[in-house]
Amino acid sequence: MSAQELLDRYVAVWNEPDPAVRRTAVAALWTPDGLHHTQTRRFRGTEDLVARATEAHDQFVGGQGLRFRSGGEPVGHHGALAFNWVMTPGDSEDVLAVGFDMVLLDADGRITTDYQFNEPPTADAGLDARADRHLAAVAAGGEALRKEVADLYLPGAVLVDENGVHEGVEAVAAALEVGGARHRTGSASAQHDAFRHPWRAESGETGMDLLLRDAQGQVRAHYRFPGAGGPA
Repeated sequence: MSAQELLDRYVAVWNEPDPAVRRTAVAALWTPDGLHHTQTRRFRGTEDLVARATEAHDQFVGGQGLRFRSGGEPVGHHGALAFNWVMTPGDSEDVLAVGFDMVLLDADGRITTDYQFNEPPTADAGLDARADRHLAAVAAGGEALRKEVADLYLPGAVLVDENGVHEGVEAVAAALEVGGARHRTGSASAQHDAFRHPWRAESGETGMDLLLRDAQGQVRAHYRFPGAGGPA
């Protein structure tokens, strides 16, 4: 299944009017113990996910005549996918709301974990400072970068980018240095164990980083999505 096909199926779940069809679609799209996170809520397993999709459908689609649509090309690699979605009034092209999701997939292409963010994020000086620290470490390079990675990341952390999966502090630092300096282009945001920020590289390329952290705030997994998070 291609990234676009998965996105089309994902959006269709929230628009589906038939409860039985919706349940079947949810069960096929997520793993049985799959997770779905919003800014303030967490859902696990088929029953929770069906209830979540039904609640959203009844409120927005059935209740207000709105419709969910894909918001551009999805960006995916190495079992992870990032995409925007939009909400419009029926068949109109007017955009009323925008969201950003990052999903992790199992070997069969089913969603194991889904992080859903609202756009645009609410500015938070503390989160922005955290993102800027990550980006400044890369700009510093060399030993300064390695020291910051050792402080910010767990020893067995992974960086997952379009070039592969880089495991351990030394590999993460080397991959970040090769990737080059980036600058934050908007507010950072966080929910549950996930933290994300948009960036622009010196080349002009834009994208989104999503970092998964432990209870102490150290990074256990860092996903980089060039081209993700742009205007929907």
